[in-house]
Amino acid sequence: MGGRKKGSKNKFTNDIKGMVINALNDKRVGGEEGFIQWIVANKRNKEMFYSWLMKMLPSNVGIEGNIKHEHRLSMNDLKKSMEECKEGEK
Repeated sequence: MGGRKKGSKNKFTNDIKGMVINALNDKRVGGEEGFIQWIVANKRNKEMFYSWLMKMLPSNVGIEGNIKHEHRLSMNDLKKSMEECKEGEK
């Protein structure tokens, strides 16, 4: 099949990230401070920035695991616990 191998980075995305990083380091365009000023200059720029940011974050993050918890509480344990709570309220 064609396309990228699973897990490989998109070349276009990597190229864009590289250009943004280079621009942030280029004093002719204001560097990082110039980029921040552009972001906060108006609502549209801020929305574009967050849109780009969301595209750069991983989209398929998951958590796998198993939790097994067994604890049996007897009536005697329950009564004792309730008595201790009542004593603590005094």
